[in-house]
Amino acid sequence: MERRALYRRLSIVLAILVLAVGLSPVIAHADGWRTATAQGSGPSWSAGEAAAQTAARNALVSQASQAGETCTNITSSATWVYTAPGGAAYVFNGTATGYCAVPPPYVVPRSATRQGQGSIQGAAHNNGFAAAQSAILASGISCTGYSSSDELVWVAPQGVWYIMNVTVNAVCTN
Repeated sequence: MERRALYRRLSIVLAILVLAVGLSPVIAHADGWRTATAQGSGPSWSAGEAAAQTAARNALVSQASQAGETCTNITSSATWVYTAPGGAAYVFNGTATGYCAVPPPYVVPRSATRQGQGSIQGAAHNNGFAAAQSAILASGISCTGYSSSDELVWVAPQGVWYIMNVTVNAVCTN
């Protein structure tokens, strides 16, 4: 009878906690200390210990990444679990802890210059602009406020081909 009452109380507390986390994104993704565990093994004591610590650090980084966070001050440790018969493998449980937070957005001016070519001057400019814009976006950031300038490099006789250097400027955030 006591056990049933204990289970009921625990289930009520657990339900309240699940609701609180589910309804509050601030609580669900608050900055703070995270801990992750993983198991690792190796052919020697030190290799098994290192493998477990590495696996735990990777688990911590993955967990934080899924929440849009990055971690600093990461520490790790390993605890021996068992040794396989004949010393074939040393198995450890690893634990990693770090302070994880959502990084603030940073506004950064970006610029790139690329060469564009085309049968008319406007096409040469547009091709250079597209190449420079791609170079800016290659870093995986969001950019706005594009502006450009160009410099005529070469025109074929009778204006049948144009080559231009196009510089593109933008304001980007991470």
